[in-house]
Amino acid sequence: MDVRCYYIAQGFVIAGFGYSFSRLNSRIQVEFIDWSADEFFFHGMEESYYQKFFSCLSEIKRAKEKEITQQIHPSLSPKSIFNTETAIKDSFPEEVISKLQEKLFVQTRDRDEAWSQAEEIASRAFEISLSKNYGRIHGFIWNNTFNIVWFDPAHNLYPMKSNVKTHKEVASVRCFSPDEVKRLQEVIKELQEENAELYEAFAES
Repeated sequence: MDVRCYYIAQGFVIAGFGYSFSRLNSRIQVEFIDWSADEFFFHGMEESYYQKFFSCLSEIKRAKEKEITQQIHPSLSPKSIFNTETAIKDSFPEEVISKLQEKLFVQTRDRDEAWSQAEEIASRAFEISLSKNYGRIHGFIWNNTFNIVWFDPAHNLYPMKSNVKTHKEVASVRCFSPDEVKRLQEVIKELQEENAELYEAFAES
């Protein structure tokens, strides 16, 4: 896996995915992605995960909105979320709803009304399947658009009988593991200290 996946994970590449499609088909938007939840992550996965992910985006592009909202798409297997007690969360985070509220406020000019509408829109929440072994993506439908909020390769929203898995347990690319990042930070620190000592010695010579 090359470094491009890191940039995708940070939103530098994927942020451009504001697809514009026919009104008969769904669109995809990524401006509501929540990067703060430890249970949901995108980086450090094996190459096949990203192949599945982008294939899934293409399938969403071709899908009609009703195939998602009516949960009838044959390969995406869309399902409504936040409607059972087995989920570890019961809604998208307040930060996502606040961002949606700001967009709606431009139309309503009433913050209370905009918040109410934002909550209702965010409740149109669905999960889309990448495949059985590659987890889900979670988001909501608004303006004929599937707005991605969480990447869930470990099935953490609905862990069923298994426990929630951490990124460290799931990530397969070593350079993305927390331990490897910490190790590299230590190496950088040592090199900086060595460089400072050499610079000081050179200045005194």
